[in-house]
Amino acid sequence: MKGRGRDAFSRFRPVLRMMEKLLGLAPKPLQKWMWTLSDLLPDLPGTALRYCLLRNLAHRCGDNVLIGRSVELRYPERLSIGSNVSIHKQCYVDAYGGLTIEDEVSIAHQTSIVSFQHTWSDESLPIRDNPVTGAAISIGRDVWIGCGCRILSGVSIGSRSVIAAGAVVTKPVPSGMLAVGVPARVVKSIGRAAKESATIGNGPRMISHEPYTQHYQ
Repeated sequence: MKGRGRDAFSRFRPVLRMMEKLLGLAPKPLQKWMWTLSDLLPDLPGTALRYCLLRNLAHRCGDNVLIGRSVELRYPERLSIGSNVSIHKQCYVDAYGGLTIEDEVSIAHQTSIVSFQHTWSDESLPIRDNPVTGAAISIGRDVWIGCGCRILSGVSIGSRSVIAAGAVVTKPVPSGMLAVGVPARVVKSIGRAAKESATIGNGPRMISHEPYTQHYQ
């Protein structure tokens, strides 16, 4: 498809690789400081700088990764991210407990992904000062996460699933499903099997997903 951002990545890949190597010579704290300053740059230079920095800071980073303005990234060394991924502006991504994002994932603006949670067992301390525990998050291939979602620690989202805008995901989402609500629950299949089932007989019909519905109650 012409005009897509990944075409620009392809055209300028040699320049980006050279920029990545030069930035890799800087200390990690300086690179993280430059990440913050990248918001002051125009769109394309800022996107290029964040991508090159991510290639150095992340545990693994693929090709054609777009990071929007004002994305806060914590513990990038515990983040593995695939190719053709977009994380749009004002997202909060904390990989403390480990975070894997596979290829072809799109994460809309103002979404939070938090791979840790606070404990509160030590009553001699305020809850905010109690230790935190991490639990890895896994986001499969070709997942679309709508704006303003909250993906909480220990969650896995199966491939080719959609998380509706505003959903709070606290439990695993199987592959090929649409999850909505607070807390998020699976409401229907969006896979090929669902389309085939819906056209059997005299016309469209409702599709039952009782096993998944019961799992999320």
